[in-house]
Amino acid sequence: MTPLVSFITATYNAGHYLRETIESVLAQTYPRIEYIVLDDGSTDDTPNLLRQYDGRLRWESHPNMGESRTVNKGFGLAQGDYIIVVSADDPVKPNLAEVGVQWMEQHPQALVGYPDWEMIDPQNRVLETRRVPDYDYDILLRMHFCLPGPGSLIRRRALELEQGRDPHYRYIADYEFWLRVGLHGPFVHIPQILATWRSHPNSTTISSRNQQMAAEHIRCIEALYQRTDLSPEALAAKAETLSTAYYVAAQILMPDQFEAARPYLLQSLRHMPLAPHAYPTGLMRSRRYLLCALFPFLQRILL
Repeated sequence: MTPLVSFITATYNAGHYLRETIESVLAQTYPRIEYIVLDDGSTDDTPNLLRQYDGRLRWESHPNMGESRTVNKGFGLAQGDYIIVVSADDPVKPNLAEVGVQWMEQHPQALVGYPDWEMIDPQNRVLETRRVPDYDYDILLRMHFCLPGPGSLIRRRALELEQGRDPHYRYIADYEFWLRVGLHGPFVHIPQILATWRSHPNSTTISSRNQQMAAEHIRCIEALYQRTDLSPEALAAKAETLSTAYYVAAQILMPDQFEAARPYLLQSLRHMPLAPHAYPTGLMRSRRYLLCALFPFLQRILL
């Protein structure tokens, strides 16, 4: 039987973009999908918009409880063999499910499949095309690089191995979830552009670069290393993993919040002074930032 694909959208006051995203899911070329849209207590016109799609998708409204809990509710409602979480402001390509299922069926051990994607602006203009590296848990863990992005397919078995998103993380619940799932089996990179991510001022990734976001990057790594089922390779990578996580936390705050970022930079150096910290997409560690961490008076000159 053709596998069922469940799409889940958690939405909160995203009515301006939601219709386009809904239409992109309903326009899938794949023959067997279900679509669940969960309104997380929106105060805009979202409920009225969703009523227009009665009979074409399943939707519910509930009091605001946050994105992670709303996505987890969707996981519980979804009947699909594969699940795709689609943000309310990120339309997907019409062949996402069709191509994604083909790849997942060809890679039966893969727990997650993730495609390449486009960064778009509020007017749908393509700002950048993201060609994502092939899967390696080292990249996910040691380099603190979130490989799965928009359009990722989750095999149902992954949700049986690990509970869904941890609602204690407001900003990086998706990355923390991938870290846990990756302990159980491989992911597969789907080298086609099948999704988008919209850059706009109200996006959480852009508007909330704060100390809470920075701290979550450290906390999720510390929590991971409390587990007793880590591989010897993951255990051996602990120092570098923490060093990179502290550096990423500092990058979130730099350069405007240098005094808040400086302790993270120093911790990065403490855990592994000579770690290369190179993202697969380019050099990560900035000599300027590290010099300023060690010698704060240089801040006025270098930043």
